[in-house]
Amino acid sequence: MRIVGMKELRDHATKLLRGRDPVLVMRRDKVAGVFLPLDGDDLALELRREVQLGLAARIRESLTGKGVSEKDVLDDFEASRKARRRR
Repeated sequence: MRIVGMKELRDHATKLLRGRDPVLVMRRDKVAGVFLPLDGDDLALELRREVQLGLAARIRESLTGKGVSEKDVLDDFEASRKARRRR
């Protein structure tokens, strides 16, 4: 796992995100984010599953707090897809 600061992420984002190593992003000695490449074999399947479930739960909480339903999200995706086809 690679540990980088915000400045290094900003300066080398493309290189870091193309790599196969997980990246832990720090801001003022606190974890600001984690990048886990989907095609890497370094992480156990269980860890990947837990990370994805955790992210899904945070997104669900955020949308619920804003009063957005699953149907609203799906309708928005469909409208966006139709708009792209027209271009």
